[in-house]
Amino acid sequence: MNAEPDIPSLRRRAGEQDAALVALDASHLAAHRIFGFGQMSDQLYPFFMIRSALLAHAERTGHRVFAVTSVEAGNGKTHVAANLAAVLSRVRPTVLVELDLRRPTLGARLGLCGEAPGIDDYLAGEAAWRDTAARIEGFDLTVHRVRRAHADAEQLLASPRLTHALKRLAGDDPAALCIIDTPPALIGDDLVHIAPAADGVLLVAQEGRSRKSGVLEVSGALGSTPIVGSILNMSLSQPAPRSGYGYSERYYRRRNDAPSI
Repeated sequence: MNAEPDIPSLRRRAGEQDAALVALDASHLAAHRIFGFGQMSDQLYPFFMIRSALLAHAERTGHRVFAVTSVEAGNGKTHVAANLAAVLSRVRPTVLVELDLRRPTLGARLGLCGEAPGIDDYLAGEAAWRDTAARIEGFDLTVHRVRRAHADAEQLLASPRLTHALKRLAGDDPAALCIIDTPPALIGDDLVHIAPAADGVLLVAQEGRSRKSGVLEVSGALGSTPIVGSILNMSLSQPAPRSGYGYSERYYRRRNDAPSI
């Protein structure tokens, strides 16, 4: 039974249709630097390594819902969230949820644009959760993207439907992992509404751009939700990066003050 009777179960009932099955366009993905659905490459290697670390953490802790955020806009959080969800879906059921309601780009990057209901419509009470889902053909991945940008994002994110949905994801499929593409941590207080529903946070920072003081401030914005790892995007400190995108061998490091991953 649901804790909130006005919000229906996320599990498909008998007689209901599955979410739409979508075939992604490889050339579109390449143009938007989404490598996670392709063959092994230098661009993809860091995401396989992050996947291994995250799966080990999930096995050890039971954590299932992970928010991907950044210190500021432009650090690459959506790039990381989309590619990480893609490689996770090769080996585990994965749900990718976009909650950057002010500047949504996930749908455009994956080629999932259109007027189909988005998670913003679900949060507003205007669509069922299942109607916002797109199942990716050939992968065990379900995507819930934002349909349009919202200046009043905090009102939608404060809806009890958000916490309910993320909790139900874990309950409906014990094997599934959820990756959330969130707003940047230090732009407004949107992340304050999202963080309590996550088990842990992956923090994306960009070397040469992200302020050290900003990285420290993020912890305060998360409350009790731990930063379980950080990803250094477009590293300048390694002489021979693995990928043309700019990830170096230091793509991932553990937070000393957070659970190891």
